[in-house]
Amino acid sequence: MKSHYLKLAFLLIVSIFTAACSENDEPEIYPIRFGQTDYTIRVGVGSSISFVDGGGVYELTASNPDVLGKYYIDDDTQTLIVIPTAKGESNLTITDVKTNTPVTLKFTVEDFYLSFMVTEISGDNTNPYLNERNEIRFIRDEENTKQIKIMYQDNLTYEMKCIATGYFDIERSTTNIFTLNMTLHSHHGEEFEGFSYTLGGDGEYLSMFDKYFEYGWDNSIASRGLPMKRITMIMTDSFNNCKISCVLQPF
Repeated sequence: MKSHYLKLAFLLIVSIFTAACSENDEPEIYPIRFGQTDYTIRVGVGSSISFVDGGGVYELTASNPDVLGKYYIDDDTQTLIVIPTAKGESNLTITDVKTNTPVTLKFTVEDFYLSFMVTEISGDNTNPYLNERNEIRFIRDEENTKQIKIMYQDNLTYEMKCIATGYFDIERSTTNIFTLNMTLHSHHGEEFEGFSYTLGGDGEYLSMFDKYFEYGWDNSIASRGLPMKRITMIMTDSFNNCKISCVLQPF
């Protein structure tokens, strides 16, 4: 009989010990964390922002939902998805429900633009704003004014900074020759300087200009699909025997 009571006592101790160990074995939950708090994104372009940790249940609140448009957490891929619908600024507060911890991210939404990186220049380049590794941004705003910005990378901060602004247009001849005209200046109040280039290279980028800037060209210029390949635009200044090669940057 005494042996029976000892067995019961032993089983009780084992049960208590096992329960305690089980509680201690549960992984600790840390609040959701992002690599930074400020983001600059483009209208109509979905952005995926990675995060770490988090409890798996979140509440999202935007200070300006008309700007941010659609936003949600994809917990399977540990990313925040934002698809903005308007230019402007908005904060997005993500509350980790399980840890009761809020994180606020600031979003600046810019106009949509097509971005091309200058990869090679040969011949006599008379455009002082275009150098290798500079970025050309063809901007689509609400009024479709066809603005353009030339960007360069600051060697100290590695940030892209603007070196020139202006306007562009693309003319199409009856023989399907496309000419890019741009007027640029480096700061407000300075006179614009004009530059013209005959366009060549991969034809796919022309369909993008047609789509986003509403030129109304017919389908013969190129496929309207966006192929998964490196797309090159070649700008030729025949008067100065200059050729500028650019590569379309990912959205």
